[in-house]
Amino acid sequence: MAVKATFIASLVAIFLALFKFIVGFLSSSVALMALAVDSLLDSFVSILNTIALKKVRQNSNETYNFGYEKMEAIVSFIEALIISFVGIFMLFKSIEKLYTKQELSLIFPAMMSIAFCILLTFLLLFYLNRVLKKEDSLILRADIFHYKIDLITNFATLLALLFIYFTDFYIIDAIFGIFISIYIVYGAYGIGKIGFEMLLDKALNKEIIDEISKLILANDEIKTFHMLKSRSTIKTNYLSVHLVFSPTISLLKAHDISHDLEKEIRQKFNDKKWEIVMHLDPYDDFKKDLNENSTDSS
Repeated sequence: MAVKATFIASLVAIFLALFKFIVGFLSSSVALMALAVDSLLDSFVSILNTIALKKVRQNSNETYNFGYEKMEAIVSFIEALIISFVGIFMLFKSIEKLYTKQELSLIFPAMMSIAFCILLTFLLLFYLNRVLKKEDSLILRADIFHYKIDLITNFATLLALLFIYFTDFYIIDAIFGIFISIYIVYGAYGIGKIGFEMLLDKALNKEIIDEISKLILANDEIKTFHMLKSRSTIKTNYLSVHLVFSPTISLLKAHDISHDLEKEIRQKFNDKKWEIVMHLDPYDDFKKDLNENSTDSS
């Protein structure tokens, strides 16, 4: 369902982009042209999301042991770069129009076109939200959020054209074009930042790490821990840690304690899947390694 929904969203976005490009070109509206570019990017994003969603759902194999979840990060980073370049181009075109002071034509047809786009985007959001209720997907949530922003910018452009229609204050078109371009670049930054952090294996939030540390030290059998490392993808959190037990504890008991600890972590933070690796130590070898390294360096 989610794959089909993102594909339908891409088709609608392509139609809206072509429609806005034609009306924007005929009316000489840079604000409308900026919206056309945004719709074209929407279609590109939805197509990539459809491909990524299919790939991400494939199981891990001998070549890719951790699966394909990072595909979403790669796709989002590529999207962000393309969106940024287009947004900057539209910004320069809008600033240029501030100086040329080109008047608009076919303002009323342009307003009717924007109103039609608002209606179509609203219907698309209604459909995507219905699919989301049946099948939860982070990619689909991102698509819905993006089209909600489109709805707002379309409405803002309609207000700008309405203002021009009654006042002949044509410069407002260039001003709205600048604001929409800035929004495009800002949105690209948000998309790219998430993808970039995933590709660099950014650690989990400090609040989550602190809570996990408390869960570990709450067990009296665990003396201390070290080498706690974490990273995250869209659907999975990864955690590895060395747990230090007493040398006299049985392997079975240490195993059971670590197994229960894994279960606690999964239950407490159940918004994502967890891949957890716990190494059992009879002493704090991390301190020993540090001492040996300091001795070698001296």
